[in-house]
Amino acid sequence: MATEPHLPFEVPPSPTEVMIARDEAARAFAVDPSRNVVLEASAGTGKTHVLVTRYINLLRAGVDPANILAITFTRKAAAEMRERILRGLREMARLSAADEARWRMLRDRLGDISISTIDAFCFALLREFPLEADLDPGFDIADETVMPRLVEEALDGALRVGRRMAARDADIGVLMATLGERRVRRGLAALLDRRLSAGPIIRRFLARAHAPSPADALARVVARLQDVLASIEGGLEGFLADGPVAHDAHGLLAADLRAVAAGFDAETGAAASDVQTARAVIDRMSRYFLKDDGDPRARPARGFLKAQCQSALAWQRHSRALAAAAPHVAEAMARFGDDLNVALVRASGRLFRIACWRYRQALDAQASVDFSEGLSRALHLLRQMDEFAQSRYRLEARYHHVLVDEFQDTNPSQWRLVARLIESWGEGMGLAHDGPLQPSIFIVGDRKQSIYAFRDADVRMLRRARRYIAALRPDSKVRKSIARSFRAAPELQAFTNDLFASIDTSVKRADAFRFTARDRFPVDTPAPAGGRLRLIAAGDTALASATIGEEVGRLLGEGIVRDRQTGLARPARPGDIAILFRSRASHREIEAALEARGIPTYVYKGLGFFDADEVKDLVALLRYLGQPASPLRAAALLRSRVVRVSDGAVRLLAPHPEHVLSGVDTIPAGLHEEDRRVLERLRESLGTWLPLVDRLPPAEVLDRIMIDAAYAFELRGPRLVQARENLKKVRSMARRLQNRGYATMARIADHVDQLSAGDESNAVVDALDAVNLMTVHAAKGLEFPFVFLTNLTRGTGGRGDPIVIVPAGAGGHPLVSVAGSLPQAEDAVRQRDREETKRLLYVAVTRARERLYLAAVLEDGRFLARPGSLGDVLPASLRDAFVQAARGGASVDWRAENGGVSRSAPASAYQTFGPSPRRSLQQAETPCRLLGMRAGRAVRASHPPRRQSTSPRSST
Repeated sequence: MATEPHLPFEVPPSPTEVMIARDEAARAFAVDPSRNVVLEASAGTGKTHVLVTRYINLLRAGVDPANILAITFTRKAAAEMRERILRGLREMARLSAADEARWRMLRDRLGDISISTIDAFCFALLREFPLEADLDPGFDIADETVMPRLVEEALDGALRVGRRMAARDADIGVLMATLGERRVRRGLAALLDRRLSAGPIIRRFLARAHAPSPADALARVVARLQDVLASIEGGLEGFLADGPVAHDAHGLLAADLRAVAAGFDAETGAAASDVQTARAVIDRMSRYFLKDDGDPRARPARGFLKAQCQSALAWQRHSRALAAAAPHVAEAMARFGDDLNVALVRASGRLFRIACWRYRQALDAQASVDFSEGLSRALHLLRQMDEFAQSRYRLEARYHHVLVDEFQDTNPSQWRLVARLIESWGEGMGLAHDGPLQPSIFIVGDRKQSIYAFRDADVRMLRRARRYIAALRPDSKVRKSIARSFRAAPELQAFTNDLFASIDTSVKRADAFRFTARDRFPVDTPAPAGGRLRLIAAGDTALASATIGEEVGRLLGEGIVRDRQTGLARPARPGDIAILFRSRASHREIEAALEARGIPTYVYKGLGFFDADEVKDLVALLRYLGQPASPLRAAALLRSRVVRVSDGAVRLLAPHPEHVLSGVDTIPAGLHEEDRRVLERLRESLGTWLPLVDRLPPAEVLDRIMIDAAYAFELRGPRLVQARENLKKVRSMARRLQNRGYATMARIADHVDQLSAGDESNAVVDALDAVNLMTVHAAKGLEFPFVFLTNLTRGTGGRGDPIVIVPAGAGGHPLVSVAGSLPQAEDAVRQRDREETKRLLYVAVTRARERLYLAAVLEDGRFLARPGSLGDVLPASLRDAFVQAARGGASVDWRAENGGVSRSAPASAYQTFGPSPRRSLQQAETPCRLLGMRAGRAVRASHPPRRQSTSPRSST
């Protein structure tokens, strides 16, 4: 950007002032409605304000609101955008007579302001052109309570077909034998959930991969291994004689090697069982030559000893021969793995197509469309618009200007939809050119915040869209970026600049994390101030949670924040605080620590609903009423707070507590008197409740039992409001299910069991002022004065997916791996996830307005980040700062790679000390032990242990 000339005595602008001036110019460019714009907006830069301003400028330029389409990705964001547009129009009307006349004209046409999610747009399009889309004109959106059942039925059907085909289709036989039916089901469910991308990826992978049948692939690898064994120095028998003959496994190894050398019957065994048997022999044999990661061994594996050989010389000969043969074994097994993987992908593709067909048939039978089907049908409709010229004419005459928010969350199918809407602009077709302005498109996003790869969002779409849009008007530039943040304090902006300038960005991938000069927040580097950044280093999770609980309590007692709306200082409230996690498995300890201090909490979006005590109680009741003859369900009901007998009583009632509850067995002797009284009242109540199951709708039965059992007495403490709302949500769920055809209590209980494995969120509580506990994904788009980013060293855990699909691996070609058979696909997924973890860290750090806490659990005084953790991508220098923090001191300085310095809070006030090599055992243990005792007492107060005899309220 050119700068204005200045006189010699004038002070030239600082680099920050130059960046701010460039930022303002980019904003002015972006809100110009005559231009096509691709805007990259960093966190907190007011991108929604820019989009709203551009929308209003379109109206001021005379564009009819019916000709503007604004797309965002959540209903909440769409509602907020609409409200801000209306607020802006009202404000303009107040300030300008001309705008007042425009506002009066628009006031009666507010329904024409089209702001929607991309799903809502697709459904509206299909409702307008149902016949062209091959849909029933009266189609409905598939209900969320119905879709899981349809998916399960589709998977059941696909697996039934798979079982029948396994005997005559070698590919499917090997797939079922390799994965097992449960993992095949899990893999197909994941593919069905991503069917818009999964189908094309599998087809493109198989189009490039040509492989033999499993039996032929086995014959090939046997032939290769025979050549390897025949070339071993001293021959196979000499190799075996020199080996660790005294080892217990040597006999089995010798038998496997001789079987392979003889070629057993792999070439004639076309049946899946024969292939699997031969494959097991080859896998065992190869493990002697190869490491767990598939690399060749240079010496026998650990556990095989020189002393087990006939002599030291024999050990040397054996080791030398093994090292020479191992690379050839590795090559043969790699080729076999590739061939077998193609066969497994072929089989997976067949079963996946069957599952898709059955699922679509079920949707069609109900005249329903789900979100993926809606997008697919809308794309198909736009592709065939040439066949329906009048419909295309109507559509293109409508939308002259398109605005898309949060573009980094776009998947390829969604981008293709947007591209279809605007492609005629580049062709010079349609009626869009007749308006007061040339047709325009505005997209805004931030590649650093693309964190939804598991939903097929592709960070590369931003670059692809930029190229496409630039080609619409080749004579003008479209790309601009803004980085001036109006959210965070300058110290936090400087810390963010330094942190992400220090993170490794050298990875050569199209989807790699990038942090360039244009991404830096334009702030002068402030003096290191410990008030904004705090480090918490603890020796275990309980201590970290207790420390966070104490600090939250201190903030609520002493903290002052700047109100976002008024800009005035006010005391901190619970809703000003957010505690963020990498994964959903991380919130329970902190939730308990906060509740122990009487601090209200709200577990947000997909966290904790089915883990909440009140929900578990109601689900236990539902499951028992659905199947009262089940001993497990009877025991769960007894342990729930609906009844709550002691542990000793449950043991005495085993193994058939259901018989006692039904009156078939008598109440055993030896029970505490209070437990006996509870069981007597419960049996009496069940005599009333169970007959109601067959006479009343399930939701009414639940309401009746909740009243009879006086369950409201259990809802006490800081979670009272949330617990009440969660119970309302369960009852509402039961009502929706019974209205959708789940007429019996048993079917509702089975459906709730399926839901409990998902991401159901806590009931939303309006105006609940509580500390927010959420994943980083859920926090995207939100901001808080105080943010705790916790469990930095905890990894994501879990097993890998049975079927892995990669849209673009090495060379840009898609990869598919089944049961880990294609290492390059597994590596590509790990690399992709690591780059996305860097973007997750960026999202997390930029949620804070006034203060940021980073919390990690150290092991023996060391920062050991697990794979998939946020700490795994932190620069080594910041990891060392946590270790330094654990050792104590007035403050901790962190020096970034670019020379920037950030200073954390005083360690003595806000940090838990873990064991340190520089301190004696007594010095290291004392602060931990004292704090741990306080935390232990607090947690026990929040969650009292089951008494030996408690008094439930089975009836009142």
